[in-house]
This record gives sequence, C-alpha cells and structure tokens, in this order.
Amino acid sequence: MKLRHRLALYFALGSSALLITSRLVTLASFRRVQEYELDRGLKVRAREEGSAIALLGRKALEAEYDATGDDPDPLEQLVTYGALYRADGSLVADTPSFANAPSPSELGIAVEPTARHGDCFDFEFRGSTLRGVIVEVRGAKEKEYLLVAASRRDMDADARQLLEVGWWVLAVAAPASLVIGWWFGRRTTRGIEALATSARRVAAGELDVRFEAGGGGGRDEEVAALAAAMGEMDGRLKTLVETERRFASHAAHELRSPLAVLRGELELALRRPRQGSEYEAFLRDALDDTKRLANLAENLLVVARSGTRGASPPPEALYVRELVQEAISSSRARTPEAPRVAVEGDDACVRGVRGDLVRMIRNLVDNAIDHGAGDAPVLLRLTSTEARAGIIVENDGPGVAEEDRDRIFEHFHRGADARAISGAGLGLGIAREVAVRHGGELTLDSIANPTRFIVRLPLATAVAGAERDT
Repeated sequence: MKLRHRLALYFALGSSALLITSRLVTLASFRRVQEYELDRGLKVRAREEGSAIALLGRKALEAEYDATGDDPDPLEQLVTYGALYRADGSLVADTPSFANAPSPSELGIAVEPTARHGDCFDFEFRGSTLRGVIVEVRGAKEKEYLLVAASRRDMDADARQLLEVGWWVLAVAAPASLVIGWWFGRRTTRGIEALATSARRVAAGELDVRFEAGGGGGRDEEVAALAAAMGEMDGRLKTLVETERRFASHAAHELRSPLAVLRGELELALRRPRQGSEYEAFLRDALDDTKRLANLAENLLVVARSGTRGASPPPEALYVRELVQEAISSSRARTPEAPRVAVEGDDACVRGVRGDLVRMIRNLVDNAIDHGAGDAPVLLRLTSTEARAGIIVENDGPGVAEEDRDRIFEHFHRGADARAISGAGLGLGIAREVAVRHGGELTLDSIANPTRFIVRLPLATAVAGAERDT
C-alpha cells in the first residue's frame, strides 16, 4: 500500500476514533447532567411532598400533581408518581398515576432506612423505567415513607436522539476525513515520490540528476533536507564512479605497457635457438619486468583498499628508526644497484600499523632513488618535537616542476620529467594517504635541488592521549 493511501486511512481512522470517543464522552456527560438535574428535582419534590403529607395527611396524594402557574418548573412537571408506605411496606396512599402501586418488595426496594435512603435509583414499572427516591415523612403519627418517582422517558429519548445525531455525523465525517486524508497524504508524499523517481533514475545509471522535492512537499523542511542529502549522496556517488572508471583506465594502461614489454622479450627469446648466456639475459630482463608488474599490482591493490573501511591490524608503538631500516631493506631488495641511503637524526616512537608505515617510507625512498641524480646518497633525517616525529627525505634530483607541485600526490600523475622513468605514479599518493590515516601529513617542502619531502606523525604519547580524549 502506498504511503499516501496509508496516511489517508490512518487519518480517517484517527478522525473517526476521535469523533466516536468525543461523542461517547459527550453523551455520557449529557446523561450525567440530565440525571443530576432530575435527581435534584426529585429530592426537592420529595421533601416538599413529605412536608405536605405531614401537615395534610395522606389526602395530599389523592390528586395527581398538577403544576400551574405562569412559569412552572419543568422538573416539577416530570414528577408524576408518588406512593406512601408504612414501615412494614404496606401501601397507605398513592397518586392516580401510581394507582395500585406495587409493594416495595415487588419493586426490589426497601422502605426501611438503608444506604439507599436519600439516593435516587431506577426501577421498572409497567414497562417503563422510572427514577425515584424514598424519604421518611417526618412529623407523622407513625413511621411512613414516601416514594417519589419520575419517568426517564424524556431523558432517555434525548440521549438516544443525541446518539443518533452522533452516528449521522460519523457517517458523514468518515468519508470526508478519508478524502481530506487522501488529499493531505498526496500533498505530503508528493515530494517524497519525486525524490524516489530521481533515485530510480540514479539506480538506472543516470548520475546527472537533480534531487528536488516537487509540489507542496518541497516546502517541508524534512523533505527539503532529504533532497539535499540525496543530492549530496548523488554527487559523491558520481565522484566515486568517475574515480573508479579513471582508476580502472589508468590501471589497465599501466599494466598493459610492462606486459607488452615482457611479452615482446619472451617472444624474442623464443624466436630462434640461443646460447645459455642469452637465455639467462632474457630471463633476467623478464624477471625485472615481473618485479615491476608485482610492485605495480601491489600498489594498485593498496589504492583499491584505501577507499574501504575493512578491519585493519591494531596500531602499536613503533620506533621510527626501525621502520626506516625495514623500508630501506625492502627498497634495496627491489633495486640492489640503487644509490646508498644515509640515515641521521634522533629516534622517536609513534603509534601505527607497521606494514602501512613501512610502505609509506619505502615509497618515499623509492621515489628519491628513482628521481635522484645518483651523485649523492639519498638522505633521511629523523627529527622530533614535543608532539610530532618528523621524517625528511632528500635527494639530489632535478626537482619538481612548478606546474606539477599541486598534483604530485594524485594517483597516476607523473610529471613531464618523470615519464621516462618506470612507475605508475602511485607511490606518493599512497604515502600521503598512510600519513593522513595515522593523524599526520606529508608535504613537499622543496621543489628544487635538493628535493625534500617531509612526513610528520604524532608521537606515541600524543596519540595515546588523543585516544583517551575520544
């Protein structure tokens, strides 16, 4: 069932329930007020009749009560039944309307003083429901009790009429509330339906969609907030899709070149029989190409995983010099003939994931080796302040072109001077992501000789304090 139909149904049911409840409460209140007014009139009339009987005797009940006068009391006009009883329940006198009045036992009442004396009660008489009250006639020679009663017919008729009017009102109000609820639900859900239509277009692959709440719903703050959130989500989704496509395109391009070279070398080696030394040379070249492919695939995997939030190893306290030595060893295994790497400065302790931090430092070292002139060793200087540890990586290369400074950390970006060097342009981007993920930063401090990259990471004590604060 659509939301607008549910809203219409809920509105109609709620309105009907509220109308029924209010009608029942009104009816109960009306009956209570009517009964209270009748009871008050009965008690007043019973006291007056009792006083008259005490003075005039039983003849006061021989004639039916007749209300005369210019402005008679409507309550007195209702009092049409009266009977006088002795203490043993025998009838003494009655009104003509109460002729041959039944005994109190037949009426299910008692004339002796009980909790009911002075209280009004209902009883049946000749197919009619009467409401009466019993009072003691004071001043009489013997104990006598007066029953004064009035018919409930008019009061019950008024209540029934009020109830019937209520049902007629409900019969008219229920369809009207259903129509109003449907209109209200349609107006309320118009904006949501417009957003749902836009969302279906996005699900179908159309990313250039404007999320706007149409119709009257567009003026609702909640719908407008939902439209803004979905528009922001669509923008981010579009960015992610474009990034994924660009990543797949770059990855395919970067993998195609070394694979083509490797295939060419292998085909050339198999074109004719060769000596063992020639095969060895071809195999060494193929091994170098395979290593470059493995390194590229590893970097692509790191980039692909960087956008996910899967489980990672817990951070631990690590010494920077130990991480640097491990990174240098890993880099040396990749390029044994690379220039020497010198390390100087004071050690420091940081918190992080060992493998990620080693990869960050190794990428910086590999970048310095690949782009250095080779005349001087690559220099790593370790520094520390009160809150941060620093790793400065320098080489004697030609530097970074000014136009490449803002894009050097982008994935797959390689400067004009670096395109002749084997690489996919992923190392610096991965290094910056690792630094940021550990609460630090990676910056290009100098673009001229020496080219200098600086990593700043929180010290282990600072990181622990930050974790306690959160």
